[in-house]
Amino acid sequence: MIVAGLQKLAKRKGPYDINPGLLDYLTMDTYAFPAGHASRVAMLSKFFLNHLVLAIPLRILLVLWALCVGFSRVMIGRHHITDVLSGFVFGYLQFRLVELIWMSSNTCDGYYQT
Repeated sequence: MIVAGLQKLAKRKGPYDINPGLLDYLTMDTYAFPAGHASRVAMLSKFFLNHLVLAIPLRILLVLWALCVGFSRVMIGRHHITDVLSGFVFGYLQFRLVELIWMSSNTCDGYYQT
């Protein structure tokens, strides 16, 4: 919702004037800034890196996955590089917001003890 709101405020179009396909009419993303895919992949990657115990190769793959998603959005002409970079930043900020309101399992157990 945050990214969609920012897109409606910025109203920045993508770098290329691509003829819309059928699926483009069914999606919410009509504006490019910030990149929604990049914000979601950044938030998920950071969340997984913080909350899962992963071996180093898996941690590297997770970061590469996020970078590939962002890079692919630029390569297919849907976003400027600044759209993707700002998407990564907003994704990180969304992660921080989730961390602020996140309740640990110990806290939850305290609520349900009688």
